[in-house]
Amino acid sequence: MEDMAVLKKMRLFKDLDTLELIQISKTVRHHRFAPGELAIKEGDHGDSLFVVKSGKFRAYVTRQSSKELAQFGPGESFGELALIDAAPRSATIEAMSQGELLELTSEDFRQILSHSNELRERLYENLIKDLVIKLRRTNDKLLHLL
Repeated sequence: MEDMAVLKKMRLFKDLDTLELIQISKTVRHHRFAPGELAIKEGDHGDSLFVVKSGKFRAYVTRQSSKELAQFGPGESFGELALIDAAPRSATIEAMSQGELLELTSEDFRQILSHSNELRERLYENLIKDLVIKLRRTNDKLLHLL
């Protein structure tokens, strides 16, 4: 039940019904993190999306110098690009506090998409909206740097 409440907060799953959320909550894996522990390392292979169940996490890159990109709290997600492509992770994600993440692999996501055309359309539309919001936020940060 607790997982469903967290998943329901996500833009990706916001308009799913209870049965659909139950199915998704049965597929997620739980990971606990201590402050300073890495959830994702920039450049590593990735094939899953993560949802913050509790705690606070930060995303940063270290290509030239360490630059923070974003912070994530309960109900927020990261790693969505791995559901679409198999490219290396574009940032490092570090726990800023004790925290727990829910992980949904790309294989599990593909299985969820196969349940119905309507569900597939809603999830892709929500995924696109979520990525657009994150892209706009990134663009705003870039404009402040110029």
